[in-house]
Amino acid sequence: MSSLRLAVIGCGAAARACHLPALPRVPGARLTALIDSDAAHAESALAAYREFGGEGSPELATTWQEALGSFDAAVVAVPHTAHAPLAVELLENGKHVLMEKPMTTTPEDADRLLKTAADHPETLLAMAHPRRLFPAYAWVRRLIRSGALGTVERIHWTEGHPYSWEPLTWSMFDRRLAHGGVLTDTGSHVFDTLFWWLGEETTLLDHQDNSLGGVDSDTRTWLRFGSVDVIVELSRLRPLGTACVITGSEAEVSIGTDFPAGECALVTKNGKVLHRGDVAAIAPAQDEWEALFVEQLANFATACGKRGVEPYSTAEDGKRVVDLIDACYRGPARRAMPQPWTTDRTRSGA
Repeated sequence: MSSLRLAVIGCGAAARACHLPALPRVPGARLTALIDSDAAHAESALAAYREFGGEGSPELATTWQEALGSFDAAVVAVPHTAHAPLAVELLENGKHVLMEKPMTTTPEDADRLLKTAADHPETLLAMAHPRRLFPAYAWVRRLIRSGALGTVERIHWTEGHPYSWEPLTWSMFDRRLAHGGVLTDTGSHVFDTLFWWLGEETTLLDHQDNSLGGVDSDTRTWLRFGSVDVIVELSRLRPLGTACVITGSEAEVSIGTDFPAGECALVTKNGKVLHRGDVAAIAPAQDEWEALFVEQLANFATACGKRGVEPYSTAEDGKRVVDLIDACYRGPARRAMPQPWTTDRTRSGA
């Protein structure tokens, strides 16, 4: 079987840190186009791809239409608000799509994208949610599903540190392009993981953020997945650490949420330590950064070519995340994060 001809559309930080280093090692796929509205970004992405051992002569273009005949599938890594219109056009032109998170920035766009995919059943629309391949995340899912924790009662997820990603543009901080801030960015990963662990039954109880009309840099969200209380705290400013604690009726598990996770622990209710240390990667989970994206792209390529092979994360998974993020930003549970430094103190005589 011939390999899948793959384009990367959007040659920014995500493409260079995640997809381009992996592509030379992906069985069943080959890079045939690099597309970016800034020609210089596509050219420098090609140079980076060569440094990672990439071969061949991918076409460089500033629009996907220019390279229409050179690819069968695309990784979409453009700014968030451009996801929906681009993916719709690609699907309508018979191209498979692997979408960087978030799938879209509104539920309406997500519905339109799902309908377009359904109207073109010869194409595949899949999500890039690589944290499902983190060894510690897969371990927690096995523990929950096996009943090793007993009944899961609560989860506390904290993920925060000064923003350290090295972007090529400022799109992540422009509301017109990014739509949201840390909740849209990191929260997409967190919410997808929670759905993957706990199922679809979700109630949003409270959400606080500091957006003030821009992109949020601090958020706190209180959710209930079935009967499980979940608190998620995210920040681009504060050193909250990167940790998730899952408490069950019989045992508690804690993991680092970054990659690699570092020390993880499983402790019974009576204090017996069942595990402490690293977590082994059980396939399809991977214990190397590049291997995460090799596995994700290889799965996508296989799913594009074989009926009945499911991608690791589906468009429906992406839609659930979009709906929940939108409810946080626009629903009745949202309120502004307390900002005591803005309080008028003149009356106190301080």
